[in-house]
Amino acid sequence: MVDSGKHSNKKTRLASLRNKIKRHAESSAHLFACSVKKDKESEMLSKSFEGQLSKNQDSNEYVFRTAYFIAKHNRPFDDHSKLVELQKCNGVHLGSILHSRYSCTSIVNHIACKMREVIVKNIIDSGSKISILIDESTTVSSKSCMAVFIKASISYEDPIFIFLDLVELEKQTSENIVDQLLNCLFAFGFQDSYLQQNWVSFVSDGASVLLGKKNGVAKRLKEKYPLIFSWHCMNHRLELAVNDCMKDVSSINHFKHFIDSLYVLYNRSPKNQNELRTSCIELDILFLKVGRVLDVRWVASSFRAVEIVWKTFSALYNHLHTNPNTPNT
Repeated sequence: MVDSGKHSNKKTRLASLRNKIKRHAESSAHLFACSVKKDKESEMLSKSFEGQLSKNQDSNEYVFRTAYFIAKHNRPFDDHSKLVELQKCNGVHLGSILHSRYSCTSIVNHIACKMREVIVKNIIDSGSKISILIDESTTVSSKSCMAVFIKASISYEDPIFIFLDLVELEKQTSENIVDQLLNCLFAFGFQDSYLQQNWVSFVSDGASVLLGKKNGVAKRLKEKYPLIFSWHCMNHRLELAVNDCMKDVSSINHFKHFIDSLYVLYNRSPKNQNELRTSCIELDILFLKVGRVLDVRWVASSFRAVEIVWKTFSALYNHLHTNPNTPNT
């Protein structure tokens, strides 16, 4: 509180009061109060907070794009922190969080879930017909699981296959597989009414639990969704056909032994592999690694292995001819 003092002369008291008012107007406390009032009127604090928030959002956006790049190009999650450091060196502000490989894993999972939600919603809204493909497998920890794929048209384009989910199977019975498959579809937004009208195909391998005529998964699904047409996967059919041919044509064992000998010769010996590479360079032939044939892989893998032997035959002959003491030759 500012008073005029206790002097008996009124003029003196008024002069003292004016002097105090003048000094107060020039004081640091008054100037600070005016500054606070001015900042409040200009909303500087809220604008500063919004600017900082926008800056953090931009840095998170850059980090998310980096993680998406990792997933898009099948790079290891360890590359995330290295790419972040590179961008920092180039002057990009990426904040101080979400830089570890664990954060990258979580970000990729989040992006994948959101993209899957958008795709499924697009399929449902457009009323696209769908086909479901499943395949059973076993994890490293010996747990049974089921990979679920869906084929459908997105935005009225040509149908494409999309990975939907990996479901751990409690039991490998047809009843349990059907229940968990339907629960998986329902969880992603496919309602029973939609499936009744738009689920037209079910594809799997030829296991009896899947395509059994009496109690298979396809039979159970057909009872619930009459439009379904079950189909035995062509890749599995081809694999079974090749295996049957191998049983009937015993002479193919000699060919398999020959290709396997080349595989062992060059894939287990860096020395032989380097010599073969040198032969390819001398003959102006593209160096390709020899693979195995007719093993647990698909028939296409066997075809590529035979094709590689055919393309590098000159280099193989040159190496084996110039090194007659090479083992297994």
